[in-house]
Amino acid sequence: MVQRQRKCSDRLMVFDVGGVFIALDAEKRRVALEAGGRWRADAAPRQDLLEINRTFRLGQISEDQYLNAACAIYGLPVEPVLAAETALLAGVLDEMVTYVRELRSRYRVVCLSNTQALHWRHVIDEMLGQDLFDETYLSHEMGMEKPSDDIYLALQGREDVRPEQILFVDDTLENVNTARRLGWHAIHHDDARRTIATIEHWLAGDVPRRGLS
Repeated sequence: MVQRQRKCSDRLMVFDVGGVFIALDAEKRRVALEAGGRWRADAAPRQDLLEINRTFRLGQISEDQYLNAACAIYGLPVEPVLAAETALLAGVLDEMVTYVRELRSRYRVVCLSNTQALHWRHVIDEMLGQDLFDETYLSHEMGMEKPSDDIYLALQGREDVRPEQILFVDDTLENVNTARRLGWHAIHHDDARRTIATIEHWLAGDVPRRGLS
């Protein structure tokens, strides 16, 4: 159980990161990685590439192991691979960041993110800083990832809250559907203003009859 100071409510706000606070540019990453000449995004999926990405997201291999394997697959030295990884992280989505900084003064705010060590270090050091969340729940530290039930249940247990106390925001519908099935309130994020308005309606107990979007 996480030791924490309760704020003005026992409601827990849980946010995804990529696509919610950080804009993602998969095309820019693709162009950089195709420069090595050994890999094309439109080719048949390579099982070795899928596997190193999966195991790195789950923290099962080190940064050096990932980079060595990735360099061999893409036909690139380390620096261009590192540059391509950070190129994916295209910019900060300021409206959501500004709102959540204020929200954190009223409620406990945590993140639940499928990520890997290279991406997360860049997000924290260069983009969001250390103080946006009260706690971080990261796939590469927990050895689990969305949309599997186990990472949601681990977060819920560590935070010591009931499902109905949780509001979850994610831009991937599959992840949102798992949260809803487990009894969490959940918003499928695709627009900052709409998401913010829906959160405030929920906090005020004024959720429309159709529920959260």
